[in-house]
Amino acid sequence: MIIFLFLLNYTVADVDVEAKWSDHQLIIESSGIEVGSEFEDAQIRKAIENLSRLRLFNFIAVDTAIVGDGIFVKIIVEEAPYLKGVPQFTGNKKIKDSDLVKKTELRTGQILNDKTIFDARKIILEYYKEKHFHETVVSESLAVDSLNKAKLYFTISEGIEPRIGKIIIEGNTALTDNKIKGKISTREAGFLKSGRLIKEKLDEDIDKIAAFYKENGFLDVIVQEPVIEVKNNKFIITITVQENQKYYVGDITLEGNTIFDDVTLERVMKLHTGEVYNLSYAEENIQNMYTIYADEGYIYCSIVPIENVRDSIIDIDYKFEESSPANVKLVTITGNYRTREKVIRREIVTIPGERYRRSDVIRSQREIFNLGFFDDIQIMPGNPDNDGNIDIIYDVKEKEGVGTVGAGIAYSPQDKMTGYVEFSHPNLFGRGQRIYTKFELGGRLTNVQVGFTEPWLFDTRTSAGVDIYYINRMYEYYTKRDIGIATRVSLPFYLDYTRFSYGFRTERTQIMDISRSYTPPETGYSLYEDTIPKWTIANSFTLSRDSRDYIFNASSGSYISFGAEFAKKILFANIDYNRYTVDARAYFPIFWKISLMTRISAGVVTSADEVPIYKRFYAGGIGTDGVRGYPDRSLSPVEDGRVVGGSAVLVNNLELKLKLSQSMAFVLFFDAGNTFTSYRDINIHNLYRGAGGGVRVEVPMIGVMGFDLGYGFDRDNPGFEPHFQINPFGMF
Repeated sequence: MIIFLFLLNYTVADVDVEAKWSDHQLIIESSGIEVGSEFEDAQIRKAIENLSRLRLFNFIAVDTAIVGDGIFVKIIVEEAPYLKGVPQFTGNKKIKDSDLVKKTELRTGQILNDKTIFDARKIILEYYKEKHFHETVVSESLAVDSLNKAKLYFTISEGIEPRIGKIIIEGNTALTDNKIKGKISTREAGFLKSGRLIKEKLDEDIDKIAAFYKENGFLDVIVQEPVIEVKNNKFIITITVQENQKYYVGDITLEGNTIFDDVTLERVMKLHTGEVYNLSYAEENIQNMYTIYADEGYIYCSIVPIENVRDSIIDIDYKFEESSPANVKLVTITGNYRTREKVIRREIVTIPGERYRRSDVIRSQREIFNLGFFDDIQIMPGNPDNDGNIDIIYDVKEKEGVGTVGAGIAYSPQDKMTGYVEFSHPNLFGRGQRIYTKFELGGRLTNVQVGFTEPWLFDTRTSAGVDIYYINRMYEYYTKRDIGIATRVSLPFYLDYTRFSYGFRTERTQIMDISRSYTPPETGYSLYEDTIPKWTIANSFTLSRDSRDYIFNASSGSYISFGAEFAKKILFANIDYNRYTVDARAYFPIFWKISLMTRISAGVVTSADEVPIYKRFYAGGIGTDGVRGYPDRSLSPVEDGRVVGGSAVLVNNLELKLKLSQSMAFVLFFDAGNTFTSYRDINIHNLYRGAGGGVRVEVPMIGVMGFDLGYGFDRDNPGFEPHFQINPFGMF
């Protein structure tokens, strides 16, 4: 209620306030009406506006009365309550309370005037509209207590949430509907397709359609905003395309290039004369040329494409300003609080004073990653000096818990339940040295191992190590006890990424507890021959090349290894065999975080005598000769119903990996493999096949835990076989 008085020459005699909770003096001062001031009719409207700006009241009125030559003013207000707690919602089944509270931004103690409640209701309705709900209704109610504190309730009728019934593409003649729909993530509802409409994704899809057209030469394409209609509780989305002119590549010329000739630059281009003008390829042309210049230190090189359009033909003239090459000024390492700087620096191939090369920086990052001590490595170039030379900063983030100290219970299909105590550390005292000790005891296994590796012997790229072990393992029908010591040394070979390794091993082997049902063959090797301890002196040689991007969880690069081990009857040794193996793996990035790994592994063992049963190959399960979907060591030639191992093995593995992070990956796999009595018997048609999926997780203080579930197609009774593994050093 507002009462306007058209009065002249009256003075405000008094100002009174009618309010239940508010401070009267605050209201008077906020109104702007002062006792003793000359009264004007505009003061009433101004007072109401001033009090409204406080947003404390749902109702404001000003009454006036004339007494003599003075005006008595009375301000009447109805206070809005304060919110008690957060709003309460009922009827919302598809959207969480927490999301609605966050959207409305209503908090405890906030004043709930009519506008605040109206705005909150409007926000809720708009949020449901964003989520593509239709016919949503929102109502509110207040429960005010005696202290003017109120509970606010919103009752929501969510209406309907239509799914996408049809996506219509209009105006397209050069590209089919299916090709366009294949590029977008918004899909019609169907089998395994929810058909939900997400506005953000639809906006991205419009950009994807435009980019797809530009990859096919339609540089002037216009993709209009989609029209969204609801019919029979289904979204009908219409996307209209105006294709316009299709362009082709005309003449490509290069100007100003002296470091690289035209042939070299054209070799890295993806877009060539006569082809459809692909905007993505045009951008790759420039990026690829920048890359080869950066690999030679020309990081300040400028490449500007000048395009001349002739009807449907686009001529491209690349103008080069090569500038001067940059050298590396300083190489700085930051973030390492545990690993000594020396350990990191010796992996870096960017040397102060030498030419800056992008490939060297990437190689250095790879080598540091493959130490296995870091979660992340950021490369940060420093400010250039007056000559253009730059600093390079390698900022590392150390892993937590790279060492393992623990005890527990482990299970494997071969050894069943075992208890263990172990200590291992791949970065001892921050020096990059690796040490491990393990004590494992169970019903089928006793295992004691101690080992040490120095990766940079005498500060050279030569690594060396020693292992001492005692292993007493129960197999299906015998027990084998090994006591031995092995030394190894590895050094870089002539080719890049390649190393040559030599190992020397002395081992005492004894066969015990042979099953009474075991019947030795009439000719050939018999287990009883080894009940008397036998000694092995073996020399091993390995040539390997490893260009994987990250050896613990690779997604690109390759690994190939050729190995040979020779054991001869010399000195006190009485075991004789020659063992040859090859292992080749290749990793191919496919898209996003998905990569493909293909592997082939083969081995042959021969002997002047009969090959001992424990030096033969056993495929199945996990490990070097793993074929998932089958029990460990189960794929082997059989004699008298017992597996006796093969003198030859062939295994092929395919893995499709989703690498979510450096420490987690999911895999789908297909394995095929078998062992054979002789290399002459190797036959790819006699391989056992298995397929399935698995997960790898790197856990601090434990290592990499892996679980695979494989289905064996060629088992006597086809079915699933679980495989569980723990690698304390983190190898995926």
